[in-house]
Amino acid sequence: MTDALRFGWLGESRRIPLHALLAREVSEWSRDWWLEHSSAAIDVYPLDEWLPVDSVVSTWRMGEGWFKLHAHQGEAALGAYLAATGSTDASALAERIGARALADLIARVAKRATVRAHAAAANAAPAAACHRPELGAYMATLSLGSHTLAMAMDRTVVDLLVPPKKHEKTTLVGRAQAVGGASVALEVCIALGTSSLSQLDNLQVGEVLVGDALLTAPVELRAAGSGAVALAKLGVGQSSRIVTLTHSI
Repeated sequence: MTDALRFGWLGESRRIPLHALLAREVSEWSRDWWLEHSSAAIDVYPLDEWLPVDSVVSTWRMGEGWFKLHAHQGEAALGAYLAATGSTDASALAERIGARALADLIARVAKRATVRAHAAAANAAPAAACHRPELGAYMATLSLGSHTLAMAMDRTVVDLLVPPKKHEKTTLVGRAQAVGGASVALEVCIALGTSSLSQLDNLQVGEVLVGDALLTAPVELRAAGSGAVALAKLGVGQSSRIVTLTHSI
């Protein structure tokens, strides 16, 4: 029984710290292995696609995940480059240095992931997930001056190196509870009747307007900025205006 595929590209919030972590690990590894180490010559370039290679790619199991590392010019050339011999011969010593250097870099990454790395068959089918960014894989070119390595890992290894943030669940409250404490201005609208525009122009201060509605006619209670919410009777208290609701709308 196999686990269901989990689609989803890595977001920048994961890619940026992962890039920084790998750059730091590669720089520390280079400091220990490359005789001509220079921090300025170390860089990590993210890849969108895994480029095919002619030679066998070193494939490793990291915990439940998969990891790949490949020296573009081969282990012997890498060993000669790290030892600064100035040659590119495929001597056994240079090849041994290159192989041990690669194994050490893999061990460093595994240590950061808090798991152990175990060599696996290069053609292991699940390892292909390392090449699929749509499944959360991460690929990069590691640059040591003029020498480069290719690195790839699946989402499982990525999650070990830069664990996804866990968001605490927020308990939602009902709308009434959420907005129940908000304040709203109330207005009373009294209908007087109609008037022509010319009559409005001739109004003077002190004039008394007699409306068409009876004193007992209901008035509208409105929420500011909204329509009527109820009908009410207008009254007078000891020192305040009062309304008595008669109908809800």
